[in-house]
Amino acid sequence: MTNKMNDSRFDMQVFLSLRYILFRGMKVLNCIRIKLLLVFLIFLVFAAKAKVSQADPELYVFNKSKIRIEGKLSSFESTVNIEEFGLQKYILKVYLHSAFAATPPSFNVSVKFPREKINQIWNSKTWSNKSYFSLPSYDRAAAEFSIISGLTINDQNQITLTCKDAYHAKFVSSNIREENDSIVFNLGFFEDNPPLSNLQDYQVEILVDFRNVHFSKSIYDASSWFLEDQFKQGVASADTTNVPVFSTWYPMHRNIPLENITKELDSLRTFNFKSVLVDDGWQALVKMKVDTAYKYEESSYKTMNLFKQKCIEMGLPLYLWYSIPFIGGNPVVLKKFEGKYIRYRAPRQMYVLDPRYPEVRKHLVSTYANFLKEWQFDGYWFDFLKGFYPKEGALIEDDKGRDFVSIDLAVDTLYTDMASRLRMIKPDIFLGQKFSIVGPNLASYQNFLTGFVGVENSQIVREKMVNNRLLYGKFTPFMEVVAINQREKAEDVARKLQAVLFGNPYLSFYVSTLPNDSKQTIRFWLDYWKRNYKVIFDGTFEPMQVSQFYPVIKVENDEKTIYALYADYTLNLPVSLNTTIDVINSKTTENVRFLLSKPGVQYNYEIFDCKGESKGKGIIMGKNKNSFEFSIPTAGFIRISPFNL
Repeated sequence: MTNKMNDSRFDMQVFLSLRYILFRGMKVLNCIRIKLLLVFLIFLVFAAKAKVSQADPELYVFNKSKIRIEGKLSSFESTVNIEEFGLQKYILKVYLHSAFAATPPSFNVSVKFPREKINQIWNSKTWSNKSYFSLPSYDRAAAEFSIISGLTINDQNQITLTCKDAYHAKFVSSNIREENDSIVFNLGFFEDNPPLSNLQDYQVEILVDFRNVHFSKSIYDASSWFLEDQFKQGVASADTTNVPVFSTWYPMHRNIPLENITKELDSLRTFNFKSVLVDDGWQALVKMKVDTAYKYEESSYKTMNLFKQKCIEMGLPLYLWYSIPFIGGNPVVLKKFEGKYIRYRAPRQMYVLDPRYPEVRKHLVSTYANFLKEWQFDGYWFDFLKGFYPKEGALIEDDKGRDFVSIDLAVDTLYTDMASRLRMIKPDIFLGQKFSIVGPNLASYQNFLTGFVGVENSQIVREKMVNNRLLYGKFTPFMEVVAINQREKAEDVARKLQAVLFGNPYLSFYVSTLPNDSKQTIRFWLDYWKRNYKVIFDGTFEPMQVSQFYPVIKVENDEKTIYALYADYTLNLPVSLNTTIDVINSKTTENVRFLLSKPGVQYNYEIFDCKGESKGKGIIMGKNKNSFEFSIPTAGFIRISPFNL
């Protein structure tokens, strides 16, 4: 019995000892496992850091030492906070506070950046791409908000700044200056024409983006950040149901003959236009009786009604291009608003009404409303908006009852009142575009919305198109009426269309006098724009070589890539090609050079002329060569696709 008890006690001790050893062993193993896991995690962290350092060895260190607030703050005290907004993106929150309400102070917020990193400047206010020492002004074709970027020679962003505040940045300017080995980027606040109301507190948010990305992305991201509220409220929409647009501007500016309307509109059917825009010359048809404000001569109705009925037949909306600020020689209106002008434009012999008077705004809104009731068209395109902003300054006269001092705020109120009144009459009325067009204009004295005739203006038109795309993406308001002359070569017609290919096409020409080659060219490129709409507007948009006014533009999505070459440029072809590449030769010369990623690759290709007709096909075989040069017709293109046996 005793032996059994001893054996049991021994067995229990052995069991406990073994359990203890097992638990200890497991504990040791767990400790080793945890230590190994920690070592592995530490290795991953260092590997990730090493990878980041290898990819971008000089991530910019940003802190308050790089920021200055300058100016006479008077009773205001300033504070600045920096918040991270993602990798290499920051939000500066600048606060001003005064113990009592006071006039907003004029001040600058400046950010320093190393000069050697910057080779080019992009500015939404001036459109100077060549130098940061000479920033010419393009009148009111500047954007309504400031974005300024410093770029490398390869169009990579180094620094981009923009800001927003309670005034939608209306009182913000941008400029740059050189300071020792730095470039100083300045945003100026309340420098010119500050708001009249006194402030006790003011806050502005400044986005600063140091990412090493293509400048098109940094600019559009900055614009999207600024316009975020408008996008959320549905102000912006990418409605292209009315594009392409046919405009009467060039062939029938102030001479729209009745006998030609039916014939011309019938001929437009084969071009697949979606709307008709009657340009500024329609006022010559709609003749107002001289001694009245809103009565029209009976003969006016015949022409406009014919236009409207013909457009209804074709299922095309009819728009009128209307100049807002100018007042003509009607004695009734002139006498009624005597002294309530911003300025007198001598070359045009017209006064510019002052929208800071409530009765002026009421008159303008009533004019548009009465005209809409009378003529029952589908929408307005408003023009000459810059007429409200004279470069020499507004006339200083006796105040006869202004309720605004700021022209900006008065114009905003005018447009809001006008949209509300017109939509009461026609809820679905089209009121032009959502955002103001930006420049540059062809010349500072020309219309805010303008047209171009000569192909030699294509560079400026292309620059304008790109700037609008950079700021607004697929919501671009770009409108440059492309006028086509019957004496132009088909190649020049195509090059004009290619200058606006990545925007929204608005064309103006006499169909009946146009040669067949030109007609075929127009049809082809309008169809090309339509078939490639997704890659043009929904794909990535990358204009290249800013300092040369974008001689190369690339758009790309998962299914296709399109390059447009407006100057000599060598294109790199990828090692593996899974999608189609179109390369448009919009140059005056035919040679286009390609660089192969490695010898031995093969691609299919086909060459087309400006009318879309095939001129030859074959296989690119890079056995012992790393470059190829093709002869592509001017305004034609080459299509490169994956190699198929």
